Amino acid sequence: MSRQHSRLRRSLAAAALALTGALVGALGCQSIADIPDVSYSAICNDYCDLEFRVCPGLVGQYDTRSACLQTCLALDASADGSRLTVGNTVPCRVKNLHEAEKLQAAPSDLQQACTRGGPGGGDTCTLAQEAPDCEGYCAIYRAACKGDSTNPFVSSGLPNDNAGTQSECIQKCRGVPAMTAPGYTWQSGRNSNNTLGCRLYFATAALSDPKGNCDFAGLRPNAACENPDSRPSCSDFCLALNTACTGDLAVFESKTQCEAVCAATQPGIKDSIEKLDTIACRSAHAFNALLVKATDHCPHTGPLGAGVCGAGGNCEAYCTIANTACPSKFNSKYARQSACVDECTKVKGHDGGYSVKLASQSGDSLQCRALAVSRVLELPAAQRDAACGAVFGEAMPCSD
Repeated sequence: MSRQHSRLRRSLAAAALALTGALVGALGCQSIADIPDVSYSAICNDYCDLEFRVCPGLVGQYDTRSACLQTCLALDASADGSRLTVGNTVPCRVKNLHEAEKLQAAPSDLQQACTRGGPGGGDTCTLAQEAPDCEGYCAIYRAACKGDSTNPFVSSGLPNDNAGTQSECIQKCRGVPAMTAPGYTWQSGRNSNNTLGCRLYFATAALSDPKGNCDFAGLRPNAACENPDSRPSCSDFCLALNTACTGDLAVFESKTQCEAVCAATQPGIKDSIEKLDTIACRSAHAFNALLVKATDHCPHTGPLGAGVCGAGGNCEAYCTIANTACPSKFNSKYARQSACVDECTKVKGHDGGYSVKLASQSGDSLQCRALAVSRVLELPAAQRDAACGAVFGEAMPCSD
């Protein structure tokens, strides 16, 4: 009987070993729940050992070893297991950490080196050096969340936000404010509000808890990764807008022009698709343009609001910024704001969309006047009056 029990135990052990091997083959190098003997790959264990040794405490890139290991797996899978020491690979990060370990680096230099060895890869472990950390962020976010986050305006019939393919995500990521120098740490990232560092922290957290973290990890600023007072920043708005709405869909000729019009528009207090003539409304639509459909939402972000950002339609927005840009001429023409709105409703295009391309067509239209006022707002205050004719359809290029 004891020999039978021994054979049975050996058979069960062999079966368990075979099952474990099958699970490892099915799940790769990831830890398997309830089977503690199965561990992460050697390269991920080595990477995380090095990470916590070289970048401890205030320059730490991960809050837990588990977060490091899971991030390593996501990065390695995104790179198809590449062992190259360039690009968005684990070996590139290991190389940078080894180099940092050899140096007696100053604290700021160490933090920069740790950033390059961390989840985002900085400006070194990426093939998109002009968009630091975006390639690493996108690989992690797509692994954890499949590139999806909840659109807060789904009740209005809009689909969820989607970052798209890896290359599309990298391009869209340029619309998120970069991390501040000298680089990323998990602690600074978590508390950095509307920055890529905040998204990067929550993307790594989403690898183990997607339900609790994917909405924070998305490109659209949301709760934990939103400015504390929820007031839109003109710089942040224009960065997102000029990333989403380019070419024929552009609504401003430059970031400077966007910021000038933004400064002349009521900020609002929170991104919203409520029909208000605010930057908050336009900011919401900038991210709808970036993550849902640019052709539908770019017009709503421009100086006129395209009948969406403003209960009074295009004329409400136009008259407000025309008064700000050209107060002397405005007051000589109109006794009150409503008189401007009344006259505006007789101008061609008063109920149309908006783009720089459309506004650049010859002849008087509200779109041409809106582009003219956008250009006036870019000028020093002392030079504005001389350029105000076109704003009211009295000078080229906005005169018939």
